[in-house]
Amino acid sequence: MALSARKAAPSRRKAPASSPHASRAALREMQEALERGEFVYDYQPKVSMISGRLSGAEALLRWRRRDGSTTYPGDFIPLAESSGFITEITTRMLPRLAEDVARLRAVRAGLVVSFNASARDFEAPRFVAALFRLFDRGLLGPAEIEVELTESAALAGKPALVEQLLRLRGRQVAVAMDDFGSGYASVDALSRLPFTSLKLDNGVVRRMHASDKDARIVLSNIRLAHNLGFDVVAEGVESEITYYKLQQSGCSHAQGYWIGRPMPLEAFLAFAAAGQTWPEGVIGMVHMATLDHLEWRKFLLDRLLLFKRLGLALTDDDLRHCQISAAQCRLGHWYDGPGRQLSGLPEYAELGRVHAALHDCARNIFHLLNADATSAQIATSIRTLSEHSVRVIASLQSVEQAILATSLDATK
Repeated sequence: MALSARKAAPSRRKAPASSPHASRAALREMQEALERGEFVYDYQPKVSMISGRLSGAEALLRWRRRDGSTTYPGDFIPLAESSGFITEITTRMLPRLAEDVARLRAVRAGLVVSFNASARDFEAPRFVAALFRLFDRGLLGPAEIEVELTESAALAGKPALVEQLLRLRGRQVAVAMDDFGSGYASVDALSRLPFTSLKLDNGVVRRMHASDKDARIVLSNIRLAHNLGFDVVAEGVESEITYYKLQQSGCSHAQGYWIGRPMPLEAFLAFAAAGQTWPEGVIGMVHMATLDHLEWRKFLLDRLLLFKRLGLALTDDDLRHCQISAAQCRLGHWYDGPGRQLSGLPEYAELGRVHAALHDCARNIFHLLNADATSAQIATSIRTLSEHSVRVIASLQSVEQAILATSLDATK
């Protein structure tokens, strides 16, 4: 796949010469290697920072030659890209990926394997069509894979790229923006392309230790992804302290040498079967949920005042847009999703109760607006809403304190 050179150790082989004759010879060698089955995948583990369990892996392409040596992507992907041969490699390796995923499924179900595709792969429908054939034949499940596309490739992509990505999303295939933060127009790409997760660039993660400003940049990237409803994968997690800092910032997944180095399939199958765990942590998620609630309250009040000032009637679409249902807002999504692992805590149940009461109050305010209630009546209801909001924040803090108490007890 179109892997960036930073993801692989440097090859010990000398990179091919740049002359046309040498390039043709190197391309012919690559084509023959593909026919002989010399291309394989290594797998680097990914961990859920919420549950502390293995969540999947990234499939990293390797060229294992007949003499036993390994050539890494940085030494052959550039030529494959420039010649257009990359799509042949990508497409021809899909059945191998499906076979590996099937073996992994037999050892540990529910893991997601990501792999990197090139912008060239999306210029024609061949790659996506080959992937869909695997789905239709039952050899691979859409929920078992994630397609990664680098930020630079996304920005340079043609209209066909957007069309093919939308086809993938139509089959519920997750799509990740790789190397997020390494370019200059990430937000533009996020607004145009149907991504479901972001992978923080290795360099961005390393720089978070350099200064408080760099750490805040990482935090803002995580927050941006969270606001867009994306998962966040931090690459380059090479120490426990990095893991904890990202976890406390609300990052959802980690990948890096501290978790595990890329390894051949057999080694990764054993790794997955071992059932190793890492520090779990939902405090970062509780912090995000608190910010989510505060942002929802501000948005709601802004909308209420706008509709009141303009004298507009509120429609069902307005109610959905304002996330009046407790299950629609981001706090509700967290409560019914990752937060469920806290369901054994009494504080978790209390949070659900006060959150539901808050949304009932919000719904009542909208009814008052449509009933042409007086400003005094609406103001009274808004004060009640604020009181419910204070209870929600206090309840979230109680959940946080319960988590801390449990964690401290576990370290005794």
